[in-house]
Amino acid sequence: MRYRICFWMLSLVLGSALSAHAASPVADEFSAPLQSAPTATRSSASASARPRPIKDAATGELALSAGSAQAAINLAAGQRSAGCQMIRFGKGFGWVGTGTAQYAASENPIALYRARQEARFKAFLDADARLAGCLSKLGPEPRQRITASLEQHDSLRLALVNLAFTELEKREQAIRILGRGYVAYSVEENPEQRIVYVNLATTPKTAARLTRPAPNAMEAASLQDGLRQTQAEIAAGLVPPVGNRLIVVNGTGELALVGYAINLVGTHPDAGAQDKLRLDAEKIATRRATEALIGLASGDEVGWQNGLDEITKSDIQLPYSGYAANEPSVARFNQIRNFALGAVGNDAGLEALREGRLPSAATVKRFNYQNTVAVAISYVPPVKKRAVKPAPAPAKGASEPPRAPPAAPVKPAAPPANTPPLPPAIIPASEAPPAPSPSSSSGVAASNAPAETKPAPPPARAEPAAASVAGQAKASEGR
Repeated sequence: MRYRICFWMLSLVLGSALSAHAASPVADEFSAPLQSAPTATRSSASASARPRPIKDAATGELALSAGSAQAAINLAAGQRSAGCQMIRFGKGFGWVGTGTAQYAASENPIALYRARQEARFKAFLDADARLAGCLSKLGPEPRQRITASLEQHDSLRLALVNLAFTELEKREQAIRILGRGYVAYSVEENPEQRIVYVNLATTPKTAARLTRPAPNAMEAASLQDGLRQTQAEIAAGLVPPVGNRLIVVNGTGELALVGYAINLVGTHPDAGAQDKLRLDAEKIATRRATEALIGLASGDEVGWQNGLDEITKSDIQLPYSGYAANEPSVARFNQIRNFALGAVGNDAGLEALREGRLPSAATVKRFNYQNTVAVAISYVPPVKKRAVKPAPAPAKGASEPPRAPPAAPVKPAAPPANTPPLPPAIIPASEAPPAPSPSSSSGVAASNAPAETKPAPPPARAEPAAASVAGQAKASEGR
């Protein structure tokens, strides 16, 4: 046990070099429509495109084959049926999970808007569960091939070393990493049948860019990756009505704290009264997002929820259902989180949040639609990035992580003994949605959002937000 703890600490120190190496620029694997237009409800698959099912040699199951990841995902999403589908594109592979939820018709517009919003969230949870379920059913040989593919990425290879001490454990953790390393690809809706479809796509490359090792947490290769995906999910309504998320870049020590809330907008025939209803809804969402952010910064996971109704509290707990309290990835991320927060413990912005105040460096991003308003408030503490060292080359002879310290000094000519083998690469370049400039923006491009109040600046320099916003919102909460 003592060795296991010491080995984890040593691996965490080495993580700065390995994760930073994994975050280096790579070619795009596919572009998620949800990140370029969060309100888009159609995939970009051509109506004439037809799936080409093949029997995959690695897994023995049927897969949809296409010339690119983009085309393969579009083929899977275009089927518009709940389930999980393997995809093949060249030498690359992945899975698309599709979740569905139906909402009831109503003559009350507020009740209808609420039902549609709840359906989006339920469809997202359904897609997440279906993706994890189909991967968990894979046999030993497919698991071995997936593990070998994930180990091509330095950060994932190190994570597997931390999470497992036997080959069977390593393969199980590899399946979990892939199942949680997805990108929210698209949301589609059939208004006639009142059905919502949510499509999630995962490949070894997406898992190397971001994964969800614990509830309300994301470990990403860069803050841009984490913030872009988080804001896309908030804007599309794939989250509870209110909540928070911690994003950590293990390699550099950077982190971002995000609080968010989604609120419905009432309807009124008078234009002036309608504007007042929208303003009130936005103030309530801003106050709740601020309270969620304060709760995350102070470590109070329950207190900030005291003013919420029981249904909302229950919705907040739903994403936790896929995690076990004693799960290795949860324990590992808790230590990473404590390490990252401890490094910025004296930050003035975090101190302000712990005192119940919104720091001036917080970034407020709003997504205004006809019937709803979503608010995401993020704070990025200034961090001096850790020095990056070249990642050590993997050993060709090792098949599992070491179980005990070496009894004798390693000869100078020997390769590293604590690194699993590096099999031939079978996956093409990583997923990274296209950005307007070489340096990725931290915000989602909400092209369909008609009234985005404040654009999201790069995480390192956040746009000032009014520190009194929470107080102003309290006075306007009457609906």
